[in-house]
Amino acid sequence: MEQANSQVMPLSPAQCEQARRSRDVRFDGRFITGVVTTGIYCRPVCPAPPAKADNVRYFASPAAAQDAGFRPCLRCRPELAPRTPEWTLANAPLTRALRFVDSGYLDEHSVADLALEVDLSERHLGRLFAQHLGTSPLSLARTRRVHLAKRLLNETQLPMTAIAMHAGFGSLRSFNNQMRKAYQRAPSELRKQKVGRAVGDVVRLRLPLREPYNVGWVFDFLRKRTLAGVEVVEGRCYRRRLNAQGDWLQVAWQQDALVLELPDVPEYPLSQVLPVVRRMFDLDADSQVIDDHLAGQASLSNFMGDARGLRVPGAWDGFETAVRALLGQQVSVARATVLAAAMVERYGGGEFPSPARLAQAEVAELGMPGQRGRAISELARQVAAGEMQLDDTRGSAQLTEAMCSIRGIGPWTASYVSLRVARDPDAFPDSDWVVLKMLGATPAQVRKQSESWRPWRSYALMYLWHAATAQSTLSKD
Repeated sequence: MEQANSQVMPLSPAQCEQARRSRDVRFDGRFITGVVTTGIYCRPVCPAPPAKADNVRYFASPAAAQDAGFRPCLRCRPELAPRTPEWTLANAPLTRALRFVDSGYLDEHSVADLALEVDLSERHLGRLFAQHLGTSPLSLARTRRVHLAKRLLNETQLPMTAIAMHAGFGSLRSFNNQMRKAYQRAPSELRKQKVGRAVGDVVRLRLPLREPYNVGWVFDFLRKRTLAGVEVVEGRCYRRRLNAQGDWLQVAWQQDALVLELPDVPEYPLSQVLPVVRRMFDLDADSQVIDDHLAGQASLSNFMGDARGLRVPGAWDGFETAVRALLGQQVSVARATVLAAAMVERYGGGEFPSPARLAQAEVAELGMPGQRGRAISELARQVAAGEMQLDDTRGSAQLTEAMCSIRGIGPWTASYVSLRVARDPDAFPDSDWVVLKMLGATPAQVRKQSESWRPWRSYALMYLWHAATAQSTLSKD
């Protein structure tokens, strides 16, 4: 077993030691503690009596701890920790690579393929993972599969073959081997450590997140943009239809936690659905850091009021969100939602229409300017042809440039897509009419004023929209 402290920690050993001793929840997910005498790695909030400092080793990720020969703690369950915030990495290619890993890319592709996707050499990509996370891309992918499988063993009644599928293992044999290697126990033994069991053929998991989390804002944001027949938002419950057979996904706020419920259907494995849900509900953000920065800006702090923990809701599907952003150019959210519903009815047969279908459609007939309809058709054509990818593995600048090259797509739409699809925390549509109204400024003045809000301008936008909503509500009372 490796007994040297990790050399890639984003935090100093002294910071880690203080956080471990105080069980500071702010550091949960930021580093991992390995105890030499037990061979176990833990979260810094583990309730077990703290080990002596001389027996403790710190790691930047669970995968790094497993590479060093430690096994996960069955008490604090490292698989339940929030994800490491992306801003701590401060490396755009590495962030993109991690999003590929999260999506299950390495389940079917090689590390060399991953390096090509992020425009790096395989060797340099390996160095970045070693420098920032203390591990390799393959080790990180394996650890995340193992952690998801552990949760399914503890929290569902799924059979072993279904767990292997949902967690992204290629076979039952690989699942058994990797779980034994990680935990030094067979999966059947781990299942005896059950915490709670879902009933029937529905997978039910709590979703780790960092407080504060303004749940009301997130569900209200999604409710205003609900696509009839495809999505439903009732109170603090979001549901989305997955297929024509009537299977629905649900994310609801229950007992102070977000809970995902998903039918056990092969075409929607959890390993692929969870990253999408985390993106939609912006679960990996660190609101404490973001809010502290924004509250320190005199030009913005007055708009924040008592609101804290606002998140930037992401996209279930990048193409769908980009098209709906185009529909919303220079019209209200309500009008854009009506147009989207008409599009579903006319071209999708109850589903959001595919890129191939919209590429051939006369979209302007729904009731919009002809140039905007043609822009939607051209966007659809490029996506259908593989010339453009609309997901969070694309760089924000790259995506913005590609979208603005299409006639009829303006900077507001490109920024909005970067904000919700590319998950750029600094994307900021400075020509947004709500922003201009709230700040009483021109786009040029807004750009200058917002410089001090970097790198969290997307979250600043949420606070401006939230303040505008609050003012509108007061004016109606």
